[in-house]
Amino acid sequence: MSSRPYAYRHVVATLEGCRANLLDDKLIADTAVKAIHNANMQLAKTKTPNPLVYKVGDDIMGGGVSVNALITTSHLTLHTSRKFKTVEFDCATCGCDSNPWAALETFRRMLEPTNVTMQYEVGKQPTLTIAPIRAITTSQRTKQHLLVT
Repeated sequence: MSSRPYAYRHVVATLEGCRANLLDDKLIADTAVKAIHNANMQLAKTKTPNPLVYKVGDDIMGGGVSVNALITTSHLTLHTSRKFKTVEFDCATCGCDSNPWAALETFRRMLEPTNVTMQYEVGKQPTLTIAPIRAITTSQRTKQHLLVT
């Protein structure tokens, strides 16, 4: 593969053992918007809703939510599975100052997975722009969910 004449970063990860309600489409969509902000990216202006949210109540994955957000420099896509308590995360950007790892960190903080497996990474990881993960109490978790809006 030839080198690109621009900064390209792409992160694909699986978050396992998520504690949040993975059928809560508002929580997942709001977290996506917060992640985009934390990653120094911008939602693209579109004629249709952005991010696009699709909720499945019950299927082979036990139901879940898919979120596809077009950002001005590429995309952020998520797929949740209630049955397996997983979230598939995919974020790519060509922005010099954008940071898909910060977007992933936002989801780690909100969904509190027991494990995160990096499936694919391209590009140099900039310094994270948000505080590192720390243990939180149940009452703090409730407040944190309210702050995402």
